[in-house]
Amino acid sequence: MLTTMQVGRPINPFARRMTSAVMMIMIACAVIFLMQVIVEKSAGGTLNVIFGLHLSTLLRGFVWQPVTYIFLHGSLIHILMNMLILYFFGCEMEEVLGTRRFLKLYFGTGALAGLGWVLVDGVLRQTELPCVGASGAVFGVIGAFAAMFPKRVITLLVFFVLPVTMTARAMAIGMAAISLVLLVKSDGNVAHAAHLAGGIAGYLYGMRVARNPTSIDPMMNPPSAGFISNIRARLLRREMHVIGGEEEPPSPEEVDRILEKIKKEGIGKLSRKDRRILDQASKR
Repeated sequence: MLTTMQVGRPINPFARRMTSAVMMIMIACAVIFLMQVIVEKSAGGTLNVIFGLHLSTLLRGFVWQPVTYIFLHGSLIHILMNMLILYFFGCEMEEVLGTRRFLKLYFGTGALAGLGWVLVDGVLRQTELPCVGASGAVFGVIGAFAAMFPKRVITLLVFFVLPVTMTARAMAIGMAAISLVLLVKSDGNVAHAAHLAGGIAGYLYGMRVARNPTSIDPMMNPPSAGFISNIRARLLRREMHVIGGEEEPPSPEEVDRILEKIKKEGIGKLSRKDRRILDQASKR
């Protein structure tokens, strides 16, 4: 159980501002879990069969399952733990990445986590039960967080009693090691393969952002409803040292030339160099 995160000083995680994508995910999971509670009593597990993840139904053409299984949960404690951890880590990740890219991270790592579970538990172990839950996607968010903020100090409350303080990188390594051990020793009732696959996928994505932050560049997209939020996310990445040091600012003449080009031809006609110059100017 995570209780505090620190960057030089303790931060109350419950004081974090709720972001739009995290809120939508939490509401969707809560509504669907309520449907599970109501429907499953009379339908005998129909939702899990249709929307949960299982090798046999996937091979029969239920191609939506690597995404829909993320919204289903097996118990109240299952959904509460996943949504609590998503709130702690997901809100900051959405602010740093921007809403659209955060959703790609969440559902992308969730789908890869599900496919990892299918390979290990479905193909190798031939598990009968379907895989449900957002844990793989949540582990993906944690993995990306650990890669982007490896030295962030985090305090966990183990069993809600014992406080343990460690860096985000150490936490990710520890969680991966525990998942690997449990994967080898467990009977398949918990999707440890999904946890491990999702965490690794998220960590690799976070490493890509940390090493090459310009690859996530809002200036490469046309103006849209998310344009300003992506700019804000990029500025936040700089503030939180996800993006490297300052470059030499472009000259006013260069900026004027590019703005005139946008006025005459539109932003879609800008070259990659023009976009980079304009991006550098926006940082100032």
